Amino acid sequence: MEAIQNMNNLVFENFEGCGTCILCKEVPNCKKIHVPVEITFTKPQKADNWGRLVIVFDKGEKINGMAVIKDNKVYCASAKSNICEEYEDFIELKNVEIKML
Repeated sequence: MEAIQNMNNLVFENFEGCGTCILCKEVPNCKKIHVPVEITFTKPQKADNWGRLVIVFDKGEKINGMAVIKDNKVYCASAKSNICEEYEDFIELKNVEIKML
C-alpha cells in the first residue's frame, strides 16, 4: 500500500502491527518518540469484540491519542474509544486525519 498524504502534510505509512515497521529497526523503543495528536475519523472504525465487529470510533469523532511520527511520517497511532470504554488500541491509518498537538 502506498503512503497516504494527510492534510497536515503528514504521510501515513502502512501499519501492519507493532514491531513490524521499518522504523523499529532504527528506534527499538518507539514510545520514546510518541507525540500527542488529535485524530478525526472520516469513516467509522470497527474492532473485533469476541468475534463480533463493533464500532469503536464513529464518523466525525475527534479524539486525542498518541502517534509515532518521525520526519513527517506517521508510523502508527493509538487512541481510547469513547464508545467502548474498555477499548484502547492502535487505529487504522486510513480514513483518519491526524493533527499534531
